[in-house]
Amino acid sequence: MLKKPILITKKTIIENYTKQLCAFIHKEQLDELTQHQYSNSSLLAMTKDWNLFVEFCQNQHVAPYPASPDMIRLFLEKESRIRKFSTLRRYTVTITVLHKLLGYPDPITNHQVRLHLMSLRTEKKGDNSQADALGREHLEQLDTKLSTSKEAKDIRDLAIYHLMFECILKRVELRELRVEQLTFHSDSEVRVELRGNDYQLSPPASEAVHRWYQLIDIHASPYVFRSIDRHQNIGIEKLNDSSIYRILRGAGERLGIAHLKFSGQSTRIGATQELYQQGMKIKEIQSFGRWQSPVMPSQYVGKHRQAEIGMQQFKSFKPWKS
Repeated sequence: MLKKPILITKKTIIENYTKQLCAFIHKEQLDELTQHQYSNSSLLAMTKDWNLFVEFCQNQHVAPYPASPDMIRLFLEKESRIRKFSTLRRYTVTITVLHKLLGYPDPITNHQVRLHLMSLRTEKKGDNSQADALGREHLEQLDTKLSTSKEAKDIRDLAIYHLMFECILKRVELRELRVEQLTFHSDSEVRVELRGNDYQLSPPASEAVHRWYQLIDIHASPYVFRSIDRHQNIGIEKLNDSSIYRILRGAGERLGIAHLKFSGQSTRIGATQELYQQGMKIKEIQSFGRWQSPVMPSQYVGKHRQAEIGMQQFKSFKPWKS
């Protein structure tokens, strides 16, 4: 939703942006329209969402902006065949934001659209299940398999598994991790600085990170984790989110556990559950994992009611309720 109560009122500017939103848009256009309030990842998601809706409307030979409630219902119905409810809800948030910015009525508040969303929420209940946890036992098995490997990819990926688990890293934190955030006291004693917090890695994690550090050219790139080509050559480009996702998904394949589908959240889930089992309170885990609220750690340890109460503080738009 809108992060600040901004509203564009100048007629010529509204007409210009309205014309732009009737066609495919670029991230830079959306960044300008939203007055630079959103992160790069949010802008990418919103741009993708809006262009998908524009494509649908073009196929229907209907102007996408301002959006017709009927077109939104048809669009949601079509996408519901292949999308989870959380994705459909994100589409509606994007549509709402782009209409409110220029002072147009929010089409998502239309009675028929709200009823359709309520129906979809009931129909797709439970489709947004939590990712499988990558726990300590999985990490130890991965360490056994990969710690003696000479392959650059194995060395890098093991360091990633350890670091993401012990520091409860988000993908973006791993992607942007820089060499100066690491402090090496010895091969088996490495510390990591994250947002002013200091994390002491365990000896196996320290050794894994140290092995990878020895392979990279710290002068060629400031980023710790980088791409590797098919010939095991280490590049200077930092990993992207898709690569990190594939590395986490590959952990299940390496362990030979076909029924477990690890994702970018799996290490955060596994680490949160372990800390909770060790007696750490939700607020303490929230601080350790650098969450802004206790919602996700509560969700990860099964305290769904507590998570739902926490989420209510952030919900300002609920189109599925009257």
